[in-house]
Amino acid sequence: MKSVPSYPLSARLALLVAAGALLAGCAVRAPMAPAAEPPAAGATPAQGAAPAISVPPASVGTWYDLGAHQAPWMAGDAPVPVDGANAPTRIAGLQREEDGRWMALVITQLSPVTAPCPAPSTLTVLSPGRDGCLRMRRNADFDGWLKNQNAVLWRWLDARGLTSTPREWIAYRAGNLEVHALVNPSLLEPQSRTNEEFLAGGQPGYLWAQQFASAARAASGVLTVPPFPFAPTLAAPPAPAASKPVVTAPTPTHTEQVRPRPPVLAPRKDRE
Repeated sequence: MKSVPSYPLSARLALLVAAGALLAGCAVRAPMAPAAEPPAAGATPAQGAAPAISVPPASVGTWYDLGAHQAPWMAGDAPVPVDGANAPTRIAGLQREEDGRWMALVITQLSPVTAPCPAPSTLTVLSPGRDGCLRMRRNADFDGWLKNQNAVLWRWLDARGLTSTPREWIAYRAGNLEVHALVNPSLLEPQSRTNEEFLAGGQPGYLWAQQFASAARAASGVLTVPPFPFAPTLAAPPAPAASKPVVTAPTPTHTEQVRPRPPVLAPRKDRE
């Protein structure tokens, strides 16, 4: 009878870790719970925790509480006040059930020290208060802007399958709080058919960004996200193609060929 080979303890531990990883990879991901009810008025998060997120009602999907995390500082347009993935972070997302698209993502982050504002740029817009900085880009993914200019934010979302385009980027920073919103343009802008309508169509989104910044300034443990100005509807499914009429061949008929009769000749006069 052959003896069972004895493996070193380190090898056995490695086998156990590999088996656990295999089982974890095969596990079915549990569905996310809908966003929890917002905390009671006046409630504050745990010491050093990012503000909770209270979301508005939506008719285009379901809000999900995507949890609390220790994450790297997301804003890539200013000095980073946090080393490594140590920023308390919360995130909530609005997902459309029909196709699984993320229509909106809201992120709150807290730093241990006051985070300075980035230098003013073409993305800086007028914000409420004097000590905050509001930035906005209507088409955040055009020409790879978000991936290149906010690479940490882009990679963190992409690694979790939260990258849905197109999207607008709104960020506001005041004190040690930073908030981000990535929103499908259909929630912030009316449909535009001409260049003039497109240029004027950014006004509702701009006003929403200011409301978002005001909500961040007023956040005392809870960020109350303002309602979106528009609630788009899904395009109606295409009508089924009209069925073509069936052409039937006529019933075959049997014909009989009739030979013509020979002409009747008139009698010759010389034989009358």
